[in-house]
Amino acid sequence: MMQNHPRVRSSHEHLEFVLVGEGEQDGRSAIAITQKDVRELQLAKAAIRTGIQLLLDASHRREEEIDQVIIAGAFGNYIDVTSAIVTGMLPSLPIERFSQVGNAAGAGAKLALISSSKRKEAQRIASRIHYLELATLPLFMETFMQANYLGVYRILQGRRKEV
Repeated sequence: MMQNHPRVRSSHEHLEFVLVGEGEQDGRSAIAITQKDVRELQLAKAAIRTGIQLLLDASHRREEEIDQVIIAGAFGNYIDVTSAIVTGMLPSLPIERFSQVGNAAGAGAKLALISSSKRKEAQRIASRIHYLELATLPLFMETFMQANYLGVYRILQGRRKEV
């Protein structure tokens, strides 16, 4: 049983796995992970992956047809794309198809403020956007359940297939 492992300890009535102990980092607090942490990671990554998959389904596209994935914001700055693919958060695509751009919203707002042509371009793009309520789609729950899986896979018609 894992409770006898040297890195497993009991804390506040639950078990945690110590990634970095107090003695390993100049007396600072340990870094540990709990089952609750793993579950929250699964739910967050499943939500992202479900959104991607349902948008692909709604546009009658497959993952393989994605030419470029732009990851923006703080998420885009700090995520390790390879890890996100390995856990199943992002589709299994060649790494060169992913771009991390940081604060794209802020940069876009600045461009729109100083350039009328960029403002018009933004308006043209915005006019093509449609709202899609993902939770009302027929395969939402099946896709979300399959997207909780940690690993590399594709989802087709709400069913997970390992890659």
